[in-house]
Amino acid sequence: MHCMKQILSFSLVIGLLLAATSGRAVDIALPEMGDSAGELISPRDEHQIGQAFFWRLQQSTPLVEDPEVTSYIQSLGYRIAANSSEPGLDYTFFMVPDPSVNAFAAPGGFIGVNSGLLLTADTEDELASVMAHEIAHITQRHILRSFERHKRMTIPRTAAMIAAALLGAADPKAGSAALLAVQAGDIQSMLDYSRAHEAEADNLGMQTLVASGFDPEAMPSFFEKLQLASRYYGGDTVPEFLRTHPVTTSRIADAKGRAVQYQVRPQLGDHKQFYLIREKLRVMMADKTSDLLDHYKSAMSRKDGKNNDAVRYGYALALLKNGQHTLAREALQPLLEKERDRLAYQLALADIELAVGRVESALEIYDDNQRLYPDDQALTMEQVQALLRVGRPQQADKLLQTQLELGENSAQVYKLLAQTKEQMGQKSQSHRYLAEFYFQSGLLKAAADQLQLAANAAGYDEYQRASIASRLREVESALAQMEQ
Repeated sequence: MHCMKQILSFSLVIGLLLAATSGRAVDIALPEMGDSAGELISPRDEHQIGQAFFWRLQQSTPLVEDPEVTSYIQSLGYRIAANSSEPGLDYTFFMVPDPSVNAFAAPGGFIGVNSGLLLTADTEDELASVMAHEIAHITQRHILRSFERHKRMTIPRTAAMIAAALLGAADPKAGSAALLAVQAGDIQSMLDYSRAHEAEADNLGMQTLVASGFDPEAMPSFFEKLQLASRYYGGDTVPEFLRTHPVTTSRIADAKGRAVQYQVRPQLGDHKQFYLIREKLRVMMADKTSDLLDHYKSAMSRKDGKNNDAVRYGYALALLKNGQHTLAREALQPLLEKERDRLAYQLALADIELAVGRVESALEIYDDNQRLYPDDQALTMEQVQALLRVGRPQQADKLLQTQLELGENSAQVYKLLAQTKEQMGQKSQSHRYLAEFYFQSGLLKAAADQLQLAANAAGYDEYQRASIASRLREVESALAQMEQ
């Protein structure tokens, strides 16, 4: 995780193909931009650019893998995207454990949210306003439209330029290395051109925000928060990327002007979940548990009536993180008495049971909640891990197969499936699912190696060998593109 102190503006991002961990700009064999008429590339090629970006990102940056957090950010993202101009796009929402206030969008529907953004937002509406803004960047194909002024450049080169600018803001050493491969003037020209796109994303994002049932005032409210934060900088200390995407007084005024045109609708959804997830993330990201406990003790002593339940929930998680299991249970108990069916509290209780070695008790909690929240993603993922811990792979496999049928094909699902099949003694299937885990994570060479092992373990099963061979050809084709 980068230890960045900068608070970045909303970034138009970046169908960038991130530099590898060495900091070198990476060129990937992708199609040339359009013809002489400046036509944009096909949706298929657009998705390939985004996929390449996502693969490279995972090689240099860890992602948040907590089932509750990822499930929340995905649910919120899908809710907003459903009210955008392209609700049918195959969106991928994910969170990066980074303290800077930022979100970014890559072609093909890949949208990342930094943990610092969620921790800084005061309301779910503010978080939603940023995500609606980034979704607008995707639906309007802003990064690709920027290429119209650079027709003679390949996608990899242009993407590498944007990557260099962002790396420079996030990590000066990595940015300097990446800049050796590109021209700084071209970077400035392209990012300056994106200002009109920022305004368009503000406008369309506002429409999507309201259509999704959120407060339109949240967007200018969060802009003001970013502007206030930017006042801590001055002169040459402000990152260049922040200068080219300023949160100006006029931009805030425009957002306020648009907001008053909308009638505020009754708030929809479970907004309490936002505050609970925010506290869980705060505990996850904290380096010093002692400071974290002091924070919660101070917040609980104020008793100002604002999000008291979420504060107590965070305190219970902090105690659990500090190994104070009995105190954690005591802190959680009043919340359970108040809302016994709140899944976040139930999962926290199960975590406490697991921490003290009471796996069977945790499994009972999971079973009870499966009746209330059947096939919930976060619940299922935690339940599967507990089942594997006590050697019950058949039950775990059934739950995971249902997740696949529901369309949940994340890297973590495949990783758990690989472990499940290994416990069941199905070596070929274990290698095959592990290959899919590596593929989703961008480790294409490792994916190909696992498929080879899967074919060898399949023995004389011709159907299975043919299926594996077909998948291996697809992976090798993608690997050839990445290596070029």
